[in-house]
Amino acid sequence: LRAVCTPSMRKVAIASGVVSLCLVGAILLSSGSPATMEALQTTDGQAVTTTSLYKTGEPSSDFPKPSQLAMKLKSPKEWKAHINTNVGPFTVLVHRDWAPKGADRFYSLVMNDFYDGGRFFRYADNFVVQWGLKGEPHIDEMYENGANIQDDSPKKSNSAGRITFATSGPNTRSTQVFVNLADNTFLDDQGFTPFGELATAEDLDLFKNKINAEYGEKADQNRIISEGNSLYLKKAFPHMSYIKTEKVEVITP
Repeated sequence: LRAVCTPSMRKVAIASGVVSLCLVGAILLSSGSPATMEALQTTDGQAVTTTSLYKTGEPSSDFPKPSQLAMKLKSPKEWKAHINTNVGPFTVLVHRDWAPKGADRFYSLVMNDFYDGGRFFRYADNFVVQWGLKGEPHIDEMYENGANIQDDSPKKSNSAGRITFATSGPNTRSTQVFVNLADNTFLDDQGFTPFGELATAEDLDLFKNKINAEYGEKADQNRIISEGNSLYLKKAFPHMSYIKTEKVEVITP
């Protein structure tokens, strides 16, 4: 059994909390029209329509501001982010109870296609692989100022395969995340709180052996923010691995 689904259909299916053929065996698309489907909920209980979410291909000027409801979505209790890159797919399994604020922000970012086109701009061998700058200056500059979320109380360790928001100090998580390539337990008491983990050993292998490591930590984050992918990363680091698409599979609403 096979279904053809557009990105907007996938988001509507996920937002409605029903099962969709877009994700065989996990989610089936309801027979109702998108306009009649249940809206997403924000962390304070407000409804958000799926049509208000940003979709790749729309003008970057339309990307929601940090203060808009589309960026304040409440994460399901457990869900998967299926991310396709130019070197293959990987899946992040998110547990909201590990770090609720972090899970909510990551869910909001994925549901708004934030990571599409983003580069894996930092590869620290046997330590972390980091990404989370979109490479579009208008959006990245907007999320560098006034977009930080409060810290979560640490519950899980930064063991290999777990995913965590990058920070520059207390209460500074925004959009950048990293995957631990090793057991980095020394990060646990520095405010780095995992909110999820790679779903399989094969996913971790992609980070260790397929994501391009040749540029190491050479990329300048300030230049990524100010010049983006087109003017900076694509020219200076033409073989840098990147994200193509992202989608959500709800496990436990």
